Amino acid sequence: MSNNERFALMKERHKLLHEMSKQYTSLEDFAKDKDEWFSLMGDVLTLHKNFISIDMWLDYGEYETYYVIQDGKGHLTVSEIISWQDDCCANSIMNIFTLKGADEEEILTAIHDYSES
Repeated sequence: MSNNERFALMKERHKLLHEMSKQYTSLEDFAKDKDEWFSLMGDVLTLHKNFISIDMWLDYGEYETYYVIQDGKGHLTVSEIISWQDDCCANSIMNIFTLKGADEEEILTAIHDYSES
């Protein structure tokens, strides 16, 4: 799979997770309701203090981690920042909409506005 194809799938996963999370106002409620579902899909949902991480395991040990965060308007959303194993097998953090590297500090503030899409 080319990087462009993988980036397109990342955006599809992001949108799916966004649609799933936007109905919730509480990280705890989302984690409680979705933990078993993600487990059944082979993914790992972990509740942290300020976010939820969702580890998705792909082919050959590749992974992507998405972060469910508060949107600042009372609901949950998914950060534009993900962690992933890049094409050089390095653990990287990037913004999936700009495709530029990012820092962990950006996870809680990088929010994609789907109403502008």
